[in-house]
Amino acid sequence: MGAGLGGLCALVAERSQLALPRLVAEGFVTDAAFMDGSHVFHNVFVDLYFLRELVRPGGLVVLDDCHWPSVATAVRYFELNTGWELQQASRATRLRAFRLPDPRTEPSFESFTPFQV
Repeated sequence: MGAGLGGLCALVAERSQLALPRLVAEGFVTDAAFMDGSHVFHNVFVDLYFLRELVRPGGLVVLDDCHWPSVATAVRYFELNTGWELQQASRATRLRAFRLPDPRTEPSFESFTPFQV
């Protein structure tokens, strides 16, 4: 049984590092996105960069496997430098949800914050 969302959801079953830039180029915008992709740091960082472009300001990005250091480190950049806010969950889970700032903020190269975990 589905979630009852009909045409409101779409599963993109291809490498996210290729699909997300294409969606940006097509002008796709969404209120929320769930990502369960690569766990390699540079792939995760690319995914998060393009999710930031796709998800509207104030929208939600939900990520799987944030306990992996590579994923957690990439996410930390976006928390510290672009204002993503961790949303509290009612129970422990491997998922993390982040609210994007509204309005969207663009970090200055002069105010870069190191993002190690």
